[in-house]
Amino acid sequence: MAVTTLTKAVKTLIAAGSSNAATGTTRGVADMRTALGGLLTVKLNNAGTLGAQAEARILVAHNSGATPTAGSAGADWKTVYVVGNGTVSGTTGEWNYLVPSGVMHLEVEVTGNTTNAVTCEAFLSEQSSASSV
Repeated sequence: MAVTTLTKAVKTLIAAGSSNAATGTTRGVADMRTALGGLLTVKLNNAGTLGAQAEARILVAHNSGATPTAGSAGADWKTVYVVGNGTVSGTTGEWNYLVPSGVMHLEVEVTGNTTNAVTCEAFLSEQSSASSV
């Protein structure tokens, strides 16, 4: 019977406890060209009542070269998933996204909140290889 060993690593896209200021944007990227996919987790916490909710946006880029500069959806980055945490003070939202093996570059963007800051984080458990013996 073959035994399969997976090689995995944690990548921090947005560090735990990062503050996204009111009307600000926080982004993190990962080069996935040599990866087999992974599990992305995103967390948002409203530090106060918001005029508009913060959104966590997951974007991918189809570029075969180096990871494009982090940015909003456009020529390079394409939005594949969006979640929001509402506007109520003190609420926390946590989500996950299974990153498919076909993704070449991954970005998480937190933006949209007004009136108050939001704390955020995004971590990726990336699978880089599998070997069977």
